Amino acid sequence: MIGLFTRRLAKCGAYSRVLGCDYSESMLTEARRRIQQDTDISESPTRLDLIRLDVGNLPFQTESITALHAGAAMHCWPDLDAGLSEIYRSLQPGGRYFASTFLSQYFRTLRATENGDVDVNQQAFQYFESTDQLHQLLRKAGFQEENIQMEVLGAACVIIQCIK
Repeated sequence: MIGLFTRRLAKCGAYSRVLGCDYSESMLTEARRRIQQDTDISESPTRLDLIRLDVGNLPFQTESITALHAGAAMHCWPDLDAGLSEIYRSLQPGGRYFASTFLSQYFRTLRATENGDVDVNQQAFQYFESTDQLHQLLRKAGFQEENIQMEVLGAACVIIQCIK
């Protein structure tokens, strides 16, 4: 959820500005509501802005961003190549990209729990069969293999860190 990490990053006081970005206006509305309820944020020196945007067409100058975080989002992007290429383009040299997503096993388990239907190909999400597939997508976007780190938590949650 956009608001969780956005609030944490804004409250820690380590950043002069935090942008919370999402394509979904309803997600941004919910993030605004939660931010307004969080009294610690008003005491932070961090400037916090929420922006509706498409990850495949980021409105940032090339090499202007120090860090980007995509929490539980990559599997929702309609064009992974465009999104990851835009992230790579926007990051400063040495900039960091952090993400979490799920391997297809997660969705198979979820669907089986919901109603017994395990056909993950009927969903609107991107499915990653392996971390190798994620590595390949990140390399295609421009990240060097030695600057990509992944950790699988449990059976299917993937935590990603890349350095440009």
